[in-house]
Amino acid sequence: MMPNDDVALVGERQAAARRLIADPIVTARTHPEEFAVIRSHSDWLIQRFRRVLGYDLTVAADYARLVKTGLVGSVTRPLIRASGAHFSPRTYSYLALCLAALVEAPQRLSTSRLAADVHAAAVEAGLDLDPRDRMGERRAFIAALRHLAAWGAVTEYAGALADHAVDGTEEAWLEVHHDVARRVVAHPPHSTSDPKAFVEHMDGDDPAGDMAGEIALRRMLAETAVVYRADLSERQRERLGGHQWRAVAELGELLGCDAEIRAEGVALIMPDDADGERAVAFPSADPIGQAALLLIERLIARVRPGNGPVAEVPVPREVLEAELAAVIDPGAETQRRWARAALSHVPDPDDSASRVLRLLRDARLMRHSVAVGSGSEGWSLLAAAARYGGRPRNSAIPVGGTGRTGETGETGETGETGETGKGETSRTGSGT
Repeated sequence: MMPNDDVALVGERQAAARRLIADPIVTARTHPEEFAVIRSHSDWLIQRFRRVLGYDLTVAADYARLVKTGLVGSVTRPLIRASGAHFSPRTYSYLALCLAALVEAPQRLSTSRLAADVHAAAVEAGLDLDPRDRMGERRAFIAALRHLAAWGAVTEYAGALADHAVDGTEEAWLEVHHDVARRVVAHPPHSTSDPKAFVEHMDGDDPAGDMAGEIALRRMLAETAVVYRADLSERQRERLGGHQWRAVAELGELLGCDAEIRAEGVALIMPDDADGERAVAFPSADPIGQAALLLIERLIARVRPGNGPVAEVPVPREVLEAELAAVIDPGAETQRRWARAALSHVPDPDDSASRVLRLLRDARLMRHSVAVGSGSEGWSLLAAAARYGGRPRNSAIPVGGTGRTGETGETGETGETGETGKGETSRTGSGT
């Protein structure tokens, strides 16, 4: 049996690795306790991330930056504003322009000075953007700055960015942390002006070599909520079949996670502290997470195949709309759920519905086969959704064939490692 001191040491290292997977930028200002642990175990973390996932980790005096490689297209998720809305192209442009201005900015500067520098950088790049122009521009500019503050690239030391977003005459003063600002962009663009070609060049989810292919497979397992065999190329499907047990063992040693290996695919099960700014955590305690869990349970009870394991089950539009209305309707129960949240109002039902479906899609429990924004058409339940539903009445087999929770029937053809107990969630992170 491992001594208690060794167990605590291993637990600290694995918790630090999970934090970096979820939040690839960790600073002494934004995550002081986690950064102290990362710094104390930096040698172990640098070596293990390089060997297991092929990721480069830099640990400096006041920040740690995990640089991820590959899987660009398959795991990239949009940045999210404080309102829950995705970054718009304009906000991304301001994020890039702010970084361009900050790397050569003085140690301390005002938002008005930074706005002028951002406008100058935009003119140089041939962009018609000026954060001083009108409120919409200023809010996009401040949304980018608030994200940089969350990453530790800037710190508010006088005034507030939120006040400046509302009233342009309310000045906020920033302290710039140049080393972090330079590390935000892990792979600076070069040698091509075509964004699509740049992303394709960076994406490496199916390399030809055996060693590179096995590392890419581990990355996919670590960064994707559920890896379905049917979604893989033939080469990667063969690698998964031959190396899945070794891959989950290596990842378990690094991240302290369990795994479920089923006929349809593989999912890592992370401890409950594995959430992060860029992580997908399911189930979660917030109202959107609870609504998503309730929706899955209701859909499984209504939409199920006749017999045998099924990888994907279409959800009729009318069924999805009815069940979404049932779980998001701003009635008494919804009022009580949101009363326990940090927000003081019940959100718009249409916005809540889109966020619930987005969470289930990112958690790889549902799939949308038509263009985003086309409503409730084209959705289907995936196999891993079965682990969140009870056994439907008068039926021995629920939707799909992976995992189990409560009374869910077991239909998978292969074994699993680890059981999901109380307090454990299926989680994944994605890097910047």
